[in-house]
Amino acid sequence: MVEEEISMASKVGRKNGRKEAGMGKQAEKESGKTGFWWKVYLVYAFLLVFAVAILVKMAQVIFVEGDELLALSDKQSLRYEETEAVRGNIYSSDSSLLAVSVPLFNVRMDLHPSVVSNDTFFKYLRPLCDSLHALYPSKSKEQYRQYLLSARRAKKRSLLIKRDVSYMELSRMRTFPLFEKGQFRGGFIVEEYEDRRLPNGYLAQRTIGYYNEETKVGVGLERAYNSDLEGTNGLRLTQKVTGNLWRPIRSEDEVEPENGHDVITTIDIRIQDVAEAALKECMETNEAQHGCVVLMEVRTGKVVAIANLRKQPDGSYAEVMNYAVGEAVEPGSTFKLASTIAILEESHLDTSVKVPTGRLKYYSRWMNDSHREGWGELSFLEAFEKSSNVGISYLANEVFHNKQQRFVDYLCKMHLDRPLGLEIAGEGEPYIKNPSDKTWSGISLPWMSIGYEVQVTPMQILSLYNAVANNGKMLKPMFVQEIRRGSEVVRSFKPTVLVDKICSDRTLSTVQAMLQGVVERGTATNLRNPLYEVAAKTGTAQMNYGQRGSERMTYRASVVGYFPADNPRYSCIVMITNPQKNRIYGGSVAGPVFREIADKVFATLMKGGQDPQPRHLGMEDTYMAGGCAADIEEVYEGLGMESPQLEPTTFVRLRESIGGGKTFDEVGLMKDVLPNLAGMGLRDATYLLERYGLSVRIQGKGKVKRQEPRAGSPCRRGQTVWLYLG
Repeated sequence: MVEEEISMASKVGRKNGRKEAGMGKQAEKESGKTGFWWKVYLVYAFLLVFAVAILVKMAQVIFVEGDELLALSDKQSLRYEETEAVRGNIYSSDSSLLAVSVPLFNVRMDLHPSVVSNDTFFKYLRPLCDSLHALYPSKSKEQYRQYLLSARRAKKRSLLIKRDVSYMELSRMRTFPLFEKGQFRGGFIVEEYEDRRLPNGYLAQRTIGYYNEETKVGVGLERAYNSDLEGTNGLRLTQKVTGNLWRPIRSEDEVEPENGHDVITTIDIRIQDVAEAALKECMETNEAQHGCVVLMEVRTGKVVAIANLRKQPDGSYAEVMNYAVGEAVEPGSTFKLASTIAILEESHLDTSVKVPTGRLKYYSRWMNDSHREGWGELSFLEAFEKSSNVGISYLANEVFHNKQQRFVDYLCKMHLDRPLGLEIAGEGEPYIKNPSDKTWSGISLPWMSIGYEVQVTPMQILSLYNAVANNGKMLKPMFVQEIRRGSEVVRSFKPTVLVDKICSDRTLSTVQAMLQGVVERGTATNLRNPLYEVAAKTGTAQMNYGQRGSERMTYRASVVGYFPADNPRYSCIVMITNPQKNRIYGGSVAGPVFREIADKVFATLMKGGQDPQPRHLGMEDTYMAGGCAADIEEVYEGLGMESPQLEPTTFVRLRESIGGGKTFDEVGLMKDVLPNLAGMGLRDATYLLERYGLSVRIQGKGKVKRQEPRAGSPCRRGQTVWLYLG
């Protein structure tokens, strides 16, 4: 019994123990569930707080900082860019383009793999190189290939393909393999810019000038009329897109650019061409240092042609300075016109009054004529015609010896003491010595009277002679006659009078006759011709007369005058500095340039007007041109003229001799070198060039005046040679 009770008690105890153990496990489970939910609640609470913080920040951004942040965003992704206005053109008086802006392009290529994939690049590489070589054969196909491969390996983002590409070339390049895919798939990048071009090359180059927008530096008409030419730039809104590029977007605030106005000059391109060609030939023939020529309308002051050339280190000539406007120099004998006007105004002398020539001493200094032995005693008129230094200075000293200021006052009345006020920057500053100057001496008056101890520009001297031709009215030289916007005239310019009357009518008529006498009987007889009268004065100024130890004398040769003398329409000045070929006098050095320009003007601009009746033509005026010597001999025989005795098998060219006569020079024929064809007839000149295997292009009528490339240049078969006739 006892054992059974113990056994029952043991069973009950184990049962209760298992029950208590089960209850413990259940409690543990309940406790674990409670901890998990607390974690969940914490996460939810954190997310709730974070969401609330975001909402608060959004509210702050939208309602507090919104305007400021939007403005910053716009600033970084939107911007206004200037759209450049097209610069206006410069035209000659006959509407020929002298300066024009043309669009040019630089072509580049983005070769980064993110733009042009490997498959695409290597698929189109060879076809692209073939196309580039066909357009620009300076590089071979293989050179283009290696160039692109090297850039591809370096992952170049902006590889230069070609600079200064024209619009037509760009149009072709857009069709090339790979390029046709554009910028974002083919890497084709185009940079556009504007380039200023002179369609007529060096013609009037220095007068047209240039202007640099960045440096604000310029010369000539480009600078003087920059405010008219440049126009007004516009504004457009652009937005930043992928690839750090900016594309324009529509905007109400967009401002269209206003293109520049056109400038219509007074220059006649036909006469300008003749002037520059004649000046260049003169400079090359005489190996001069520099020179200039200006042609001007008498009644208006319009500059019809202006040329300036200077010798370059390689022996060629180029327009690098506007000497006609900017160089104030001692003019020499062309200044004797001003002295003569002063003498006549003050003394009313008759031109028959006698003066000495040869040599004359003023204090301790001798004055000499070009012919030291002189011409004996001459009249005032003859002394002027022969340009006697002694004769003119003698009269000036006699008339103004005790009233030297009066002489200077007359020069000032002729506007020689101050600039003309030209719109072209860089006008030379004239200098007229005054008795109050410290450098004034007893010899100042006589030396000033013949063009020394004074400084004036070629344009000032021309303005004085133009005033004499214009019945005493001195005009400011004009370079521009109109400013236009398309066909609309924005502004027009009228002649500006500087001096209403430089002297009396009596003096005017006297000096006009004296200037004609210089051409008829004096130092400018090579300007005389049977078709129209010329009034002119020559000048030969010694440049280094005051320099001791000079090994060689240097001179400045000039001619200035007007034509036709009985009804003046044009005035002209030619000034040649430091000629080298043993010719120094104005008549022989500068005279042929004056004559060639005057003949061209008479034949073109004055045709159809009431021209003077031509005088009888003599044998010396017979038209001749160079060519086959045998043919020329036959022509001479047919005209009954004495034969020049030429070698029949040679070719010759016609050349004017120093005295104005005509002579023939044999044309030197050398292999692979262009011969000098100036003065030859067109038929024979063309025959010689075609024998060389050259292509000939012709401009003008008459005999050969000049050629491009010039004589002595190397040539090759198929090369084109231009012959300019006149």
